[in-house]
Amino acid sequence: MEIRMMQAADIPAVCSLVRQVFDQALASDYTQEGKQTFYAFIEEEAMRSRLSDGGFGVVAFVDGDLASQIELRNNSHICLLFTKVEHQGKGLAMALVEQALQICKERDKKVAAVSVNAALSAVTAYTHLGFKQSSAEQERNGIRYVPMIRLL
Repeated sequence: MEIRMMQAADIPAVCSLVRQVFDQALASDYTQEGKQTFYAFIEEEAMRSRLSDGGFGVVAFVDGDLASQIELRNNSHICLLFTKVEHQGKGLAMALVEQALQICKERDKKVAAVSVNAALSAVTAYTHLGFKQSSAEQERNGIRYVPMIRLL
């Protein structure tokens, strides 16, 4: 496994991975509005904009194949964390979260916590990654989620 910072050249593959996993595992739980909101969020130009505005990403490769990714903004909020279905449950997300949290602390010594708006089906996974629910389930632009936080 190779883990490294996401580069501009990775963006098309990352967007493709996220869409593939979303379509396989999450899309059926989303309204049409939620799907449209999510698809707009993962367009290449939208990701380029977030990354050029201080965000960052970390990617994991297995046997040279992009297998997992994480994207954060403001050194304190996970925007995206997706692992290909065939690589789930093998520790890739945990490795990416730990690497990303280390980067957050290096970039901003004052960061005390990292948040995520977890998809309903991902709450258990985020709990396993050390996150705790911080408020009740919410919905915005057709996307239902549970706000969660992990103290650093």
